[in-house]
Amino acid sequence: MELPAVQFVQNALNEAFALLDDVFEIGPGAMSFRPDYDGAWTIAEHLEHVSLVNHFLLLTIGKGCRTALKRAQLHQPPPEESDLAILDPVARPEAFEWPPPAHMIPSGMVELSETKSLLRQQKERCLELLYGMPNGEGRLYNIRMSVNNLGRLDMYQWIYFLIQHARYHLVLIERRKEEFRLRNQGPQI
Repeated sequence: MELPAVQFVQNALNEAFALLDDVFEIGPGAMSFRPDYDGAWTIAEHLEHVSLVNHFLLLTIGKGCRTALKRAQLHQPPPEESDLAILDPVARPEAFEWPPPAHMIPSGMVELSETKSLLRQQKERCLELLYGMPNGEGRLYNIRMSVNNLGRLDMYQWIYFLIQHARYHLVLIERRKEEFRLRNQGPQI
């Protein structure tokens, strides 16, 4: 049997944030490596960006979860599960064009320890929101998501969007690590 959305999202959240946490263990050279092409971010900047996006997403998600819980006092959640599969393309960098808004472009000035702490706090906030909606309450409120014309998403989908965005950057971080390796070791013969 398929996991309920709330459990699936919780598992995905723990997995993605564990991977983000692991990134902080790479060396300073790889962390600050910037390829020689326009718009290239360092790994540290990718992490900073994820924390910035999470901050803004969590403002919307927190408000939406409060509304969903108020509605749950009067209404039963719909029986169907949240459709999380519609968010699969969000984790794939080549799936669609996705320029970051100006206020979410990393400054490169944030200390890694601060970014790491923010990401851990954001994970805990997501878990807190999920624990507060264990019985489908998050399906009682939808907010429009403009990215990739996703339309109206419930609160489980919004939290999963946050996770998929982190996965998107984990893919880019892996590419940056490989670029750093090739730059410093040369081609394998």
